[in-house]
Amino acid sequence: MTPAAAAEWLKLRSIRSTWWFAGGALLTMLLVAVLEAEDTAGFLRRHGQPVEPVSSVLVGVEWVQLIFGAFGMLAVTGEYATRSIVVTLACTPSRTRLLLAKTAVVGAAVLAAGGLVAALGVAASAPLLRKYWEFDLGQVAGRILVIAAYMTLVAVLALGLGTLIRRSAGTLSVVFVLLYVLPTALQGLASSLNAEFLNTVADFTPSPAGERFMAGEPAFGLVLMAWAVAAVAAGVWVMRGRDA
Repeated sequence: MTPAAAAEWLKLRSIRSTWWFAGGALLTMLLVAVLEAEDTAGFLRRHGQPVEPVSSVLVGVEWVQLIFGAFGMLAVTGEYATRSIVVTLACTPSRTRLLLAKTAVVGAAVLAAGGLVAALGVAASAPLLRKYWEFDLGQVAGRILVIAAYMTLVAVLALGLGTLIRRSAGTLSVVFVLLYVLPTALQGLASSLNAEFLNTVADFTPSPAGERFMAGEPAFGLVLMAWAVAAVAAGVWVMRGRDA
């Protein structure tokens, strides 16, 4: 497992797309966090209510999650597109070990990058919100860690789906539907059909579960983890049963 993970880390840090994704995620988060903080500060000037330091970053997560999802997806689909997956499988014949190594490396990379991006988003919005903060360093650090964990699970989910689908466009479409379209469609149907159970179902899709996880409900972190584990497990099962 260690050599497989070392090889995956070497590939990950050696390609330019990794750093483009990291830079894009950081730029997106800073832009959204600052703009949201400016709007929030204007509202608070009129109403004088306190705000959490990470409130602006949570809005940025809605945009950044898709970037990290695409990053996780490309760890697999990029190799299928270039056919370098053949070389990878020749070096690591155990497909279970290979996918677990990819998952571990991508997860660790996104956890570190997601935490850094969230922390810098808080720092960028600080000058605008400092007067209105209810600041607790331990609480802020904990929220940043939860945000990083959420983005990690989204990346792992995308990696598993990429293994199933093998194509970047198809995988990204499925990830987009799961994160944005499916919960909105279920909530719309719940309102139209007066079927409250559909709202409950929507809460257990990845994006709403992640929102509740980041809002301080750890049980929904387990829901999101179940999605990610199921995707990777399905990817292992399919990968072991078909040719490269």
